[in-house]
Amino acid sequence: MQIIIADDHPVILMGLKALLKTQGDAFQVVDEAHNGGELLRLLATKPCDLLITDFSMPDEQASTDGLPLLKRIRRDYAALPVIVLTIIHNPTLIRGMFSVGVQGVVEKAAFTKELLMAVRAVSGGRNYLSDGLREAQAEAHAPASNDVAPNTGAALSIREAEVVRLYASGLSVTQIAEKVHRSVKTISQQKSDAMRKLGLTSNSELYQYARTYGLIS
Repeated sequence: MQIIIADDHPVILMGLKALLKTQGDAFQVVDEAHNGGELLRLLATKPCDLLITDFSMPDEQASTDGLPLLKRIRRDYAALPVIVLTIIHNPTLIRGMFSVGVQGVVEKAAFTKELLMAVRAVSGGRNYLSDGLREAQAEAHAPASNDVAPNTGAALSIREAEVVRLYASGLSVTQIAEKVHRSVKTISQQKSDAMRKLGLTSNSELYQYARTYGLIS
């Protein structure tokens, strides 16, 4: 199986190659990318049987990070199996990854234990979700109790969660609009709607929410 890997951290790329190499000739890493733009150029010129990519790989190009990047890959390479390797554990964004056609999502912290299982599952036509992410999904939809925070963001739409992620990552409303190809007015409204649903009243609270609930590291 020929595999392309993508991550903006060289140590992760080295770890992926070392792990896949333990399987002998079963897997061959044919190339690697360090950001979304580089990944798209690779996919256009080098055939592969599987893509393993980070979710968040910001660079100077629009639409080469997060859900916009995954949507573009699915549009241009509809039959290519995709596994996302990520530190994000927000249930809404994980749901968003699957909604745009990703077949596997693996926590970076668990990739040495779970990536090979994910590769085998996806190769067999099945979806795969890391154990820790599955638990986070279950907790997000569990009834609130006195000792459980009632608002983990499960009520956010996928688009609202992505806007919060990008805003908390340092992009302005205008930059987000350019990135996801929506109007500034729409992005501003989605940010406001997200804050209202979460009961937040300031940007500093929004940043804290994004960190606490797995939208950014």
